Amino acid sequence: MNNQERIHHLIGLVLSQQADAETYEQLQALLRDDPDGQYAAEIAAVLDKTGATDLPPYDRQAWEHVVSAVLQADKPVEKTKVVKGRFRYWWAAAAVLLLIAAGSLLWPRPSERAAITAQQPVNDAPPGGSKATLTLADGSVVTLDSAGNQVLQQGNTAVRQQGGQLSYDAQGDASTISYNTLRTPRGGQFQVKLPDGTKVWLNAASSISYPTAFQGRERMVQVTGEAYFEVTKDAAMPFRVKVNELATIEVLGTNFNINAYEDEAAIYTTLLEGAVRVRKGTQSATLRPGQQAQIDAGIKVVKDADIEKAVAWKNGVFDFRNARLKDVMRELARWYDITVVYQGNVPEREFWGKMGRNLTLSQVLKGIEGTGVNFEIQDNGKKLVVLP
Repeated sequence: MNNQERIHHLIGLVLSQQADAETYEQLQALLRDDPDGQYAAEIAAVLDKTGATDLPPYDRQAWEHVVSAVLQADKPVEKTKVVKGRFRYWWAAAAVLLLIAAGSLLWPRPSERAAITAQQPVNDAPPGGSKATLTLADGSVVTLDSAGNQVLQQGNTAVRQQGGQLSYDAQGDASTISYNTLRTPRGGQFQVKLPDGTKVWLNAASSISYPTAFQGRERMVQVTGEAYFEVTKDAAMPFRVKVNELATIEVLGTNFNINAYEDEAAIYTTLLEGAVRVRKGTQSATLRPGQQAQIDAGIKVVKDADIEKAVAWKNGVFDFRNARLKDVMRELARWYDITVVYQGNVPEREFWGKMGRNLTLSQVLKGIEGTGVNFEIQDNGKKLVVLP
């Protein structure tokens, strides 16, 4: 078995949670004898092919310390010049050695060494799931969850819930138009198929208001928080999304994501397919696929947006690439329905990694603590304290 085959075999054992101490020692041996980054590059290629998302978020500032602690911990850490273009490979190598298989297994060490330690949380919080409330036209509120299976009749429109999805079926012409509002709490998400067939995914702490039947010259909905749209094409009736009463997104038929949380720095509209026009006051901008509009005082267009990161939440992934600690904490607070408190100064960290949103809070924190940031979960999983 050559070294390339060995790497494929060893990484396969790690990702399938079958790795033992010998597996990690073999990986360590390969990386020690890797002056040109050849094996680290191969590890990165393997991880790309497997699509692994359970790698711990990685702090660029700490990579030298981590590699030294694992590969030669008994020697002092020396400042090393990072060659541009090779960082990603060293990140992959360090990430493998820090890998937390399913969020619960720390890498083994052949001997007692100086290493980054993680404080074990005394409580935990489960991941979010399918839950929401539906406010009907008469003001009554219906609780929705993943186990629900029901049909509600509103005039000539039937509203069907099957698990975490809601759909509308117009039965004949609607004599009067009524409006519904779907809201997800912190720790919740939900899907809805609108009367025209448009599909909407709502992230945690979000809402969408819409008519039970679309009539007239446009299809207008209102959104807060974050939502992903797959809009049904209808050139005669453009689709418009009003966001936080601040901006309007105009589309004909397209796939796009809106992030409009009030605690974020701006409203972010990211286009995957089709075309949208973003308006705020007298300003407007038209997006092409792969572009993002950032709306605050004005409209800024990012021409090469990170599409994968923008829709990671919809695909069940935390994408913490290039994220700072407060960015990470805001996302965790919404998904795990927790309050985050900072004890002392906020550590300056930039993270690099992905994790599944199906993990518990403590499993996610184990990965983050590998970067040198420590936490304490209090109040039965409702409060997270970031320690200095």
